[in-house]
Amino acid sequence: MSNFLENLIAPQLDYEGLRQDEKFIELFSNLYRIELFKEGLDLILTKLQQQNLRFEVKYIKGWDTNVGCFLTENQTVFNRFSNKIFPKKNLKIILRSLNCNVLAHEMAHALEYESGIKLGEEFRQAIGYDMKDRQASQIALRSQIQRLMVDALKAYKPHQFISELFARYFELLSISQNVKSNGDFTTQEVMDFFVNTTKFIKEIFNPQIQKITNQAIAQQTLEIVENVKLTTPILEFSKQFESRVQKNTSFAKSIKSNASWQASWQKTQEIDEKK
Repeated sequence: MSNFLENLIAPQLDYEGLRQDEKFIELFSNLYRIELFKEGLDLILTKLQQQNLRFEVKYIKGWDTNVGCFLTENQTVFNRFSNKIFPKKNLKIILRSLNCNVLAHEMAHALEYESGIKLGEEFRQAIGYDMKDRQASQIALRSQIQRLMVDALKAYKPHQFISELFARYFELLSISQNVKSNGDFTTQEVMDFFVNTTKFIKEIFNPQIQKITNQAIAQQTLEIVENVKLTTPILEFSKQFESRVQKNTSFAKSIKSNASWQASWQKTQEIDEKK
């Protein structure tokens, strides 16, 4: 199965320095540990197969603190059958750091572009319900949400917030215990907090991108999903204690809050369906 990934990824992978194909492919395959991300990864492989996407790994320059970016490039293609020239957009993901979280973040931007979905509609409502006046009961998760989805957004313009929140949701999943055994929280804990965001990905976003995904690729990657699974790590005593304390003090409140946001989501969906 590693040959399957290598054959799709390596030809579309450029380096500024020493090639690190094996490391890149390992990082990519490990992201299949996020069940919710499978459809997106399958679409990325589809775009690579179509030679419509390239990855470029560059060194971080002293003056540049940006660890990655997603770009679209305008090109023209000559169709010899119709004897006409057509415009074409090629996708490029530039990485200056080979880590799961950077890779997940930038690929999420590419998936947003390919989906054609306007995140300012249902996604904005979903993540708004999840984050407004709420905090995760798990302390480590709460800290990462603050770092990635609140503090980091101060460096962006308001019109970029929604796209960044979308990418950072997947980045948050990529630093979970399910991807990295030394993570401080699980993928399920992320999805449980972002209940409406997760619902949007499962029921709206993923079905949309499945339509433009090579289904033969989607079938073959089922084997990758099985092979890369991690066993649930044993929590240290301090984390087990923290978990019990959080459940005793905040669990009922969290359940009530999640139910409230879920009701809000359903009410919004009912209104939209009547339009």
